[in-house]
Amino acid sequence: MKKSTYFILSFRKLTKSSNFAAQISPSYPYIMETKQTHITPKTTTPPTEVTKGAPQAEGENGTEEPVTPRKPTKPRTTAKKKKRKKKRKKMPLWKKIMWWTVGIVSFFVLLVIFCLALLWWRGLLPTREELPRYKAHLIYMLEGFKPTRLPEGDVIGIDISHYQGDVEWEYLSFYIDKERKLHRSPSKKTKPRQVDFVIAKATQGANNRDSHYNRYKAGAREQNIQWGAYHFYSYQASATAQADNFIKTARLQSGDMTPILDVEPYQNTLPPKDSVLRWLQVVEKYYGMKPIIYTSENCYLTYFSEYKPFNKYSYWIARYGGREPSRHHIMWQYCENGKVAGVSGPVDIDIFRGTAADLKHKYTLP
Repeated sequence: MKKSTYFILSFRKLTKSSNFAAQISPSYPYIMETKQTHITPKTTTPPTEVTKGAPQAEGENGTEEPVTPRKPTKPRTTAKKKKRKKKRKKMPLWKKIMWWTVGIVSFFVLLVIFCLALLWWRGLLPTREELPRYKAHLIYMLEGFKPTRLPEGDVIGIDISHYQGDVEWEYLSFYIDKERKLHRSPSKKTKPRQVDFVIAKATQGANNRDSHYNRYKAGAREQNIQWGAYHFYSYQASATAQADNFIKTARLQSGDMTPILDVEPYQNTLPPKDSVLRWLQVVEKYYGMKPIIYTSENCYLTYFSEYKPFNKYSYWIARYGGREPSRHHIMWQYCENGKVAGVSGPVDIDIFRGTAADLKHKYTLP
């Protein structure tokens, strides 16, 4: 064995002996005793055989010193870092109110969009030509269904379409009080007055047909009420196609009122005059009588009166506010929010300029 190796082994054994430690630190024996009481070695190692000639650790008196076992080391455990909980800041009251308001408003906006999309998909939204009538219904509701005064007249009737819904024909009549205000239901202060004629929408454009026309027609005939039909003119289709649609759908008979053409502007736009005139000529040729033209007073002055071929036709003019049109007309649409028993919503009320005999002889089909 080399000297260097022998010297290292001897030095290690010497440092492990208690005498060597005591020389360095006088308090070492006390420390060792206290520590050895807590030492519980996991495994006992068998005594090592000492080879001949191997150096042995000797004490001061030359006796062999017992080798103390090593203190078992505990595995190092990494301490878990305590996660610090972040404290949430409380939201101010005004922010809570703001977010709740935004949420509620957004919900209702989405609900309205969904309802409009559903109505559009079902085909229940009004067309451009029908928007004025929807506006009239809305105004009627906002006004709180105020009673309307009925002017004097020998022949008074109504015009309807599918917007009025189902009609109870057996109860159809006006109820007028002393001030000639209209009421929907009878009372001690009102008197009934019959509805002299009913004009219903039959068609619109080249393909559209009013869904309630046939049932309206059957109900009016059962009550022996003078019947009439009108066509709502559309500038998106040809005049001939629209005239054919009206003739096939209306199916007017002898004793019915003369066919009527409804011409109304939308966004200051009206159909070509030649196209309207063509419709009138086709229908006149089929029925043998000149149709009646329905329009507003302003439209009559700016559109029809300037074109001479229209001068030979009779007019049904709409003017609200209680004032009768100052221009030539045979019928006046007095209001669009009238009350009639048998109809749940607002109704257009029309006054014929003449007697019942005039209506029968001049403006009914032979």
